[in-house]
Amino acid sequence: MVNGYVRASKEIVPSVRIAMALELSRNYNLSEERIAGILGVTQAAVSKYLNGSYSDKIRDLIKNFDESEIKKFSAKIAAGEKDEVNKYICSLCASLNQFGCAFSSLNKIRV
Repeated sequence: MVNGYVRASKEIVPSVRIAMALELSRNYNLSEERIAGILGVTQAAVSKYLNGSYSDKIRDLIKNFDESEIKKFSAKIAAGEKDEVNKYICSLCASLNQFGCAFSSLNKIRV
C-alpha cells in the first residue's frame, strides 16, 4: 500500500499543477516560462504538461477535480496572486483527500 504522503507528492500535487498549467495556458495565454515560474517547476515540465505527457493515473485524478475551483484559483494566480500558489495547490489537493493526508486539516500552510 502506498503511503498517503508519497501519493500526494507523486500523483496529487503534480495533477494539481498540470490542471492549473492547462488552465493558465488555455484561458490566460501565459507562456510556458511564466507558468513554470508561478508553479515552481521547470519550463520543460510545463511543456510536458501542456503536451499531455503524463500518466493515465494522473489524467484520472485531474478528471476528479472541481473544475470551478481550478478556474477560480487560476484566475487569482493570473491576476498576480502568485504568492498563494502553494495554498491553492494544498486546497485543491485536500479536495481529493482520498489518501488521508493530515496536511488537509491544517489552517495555515507553510512552504
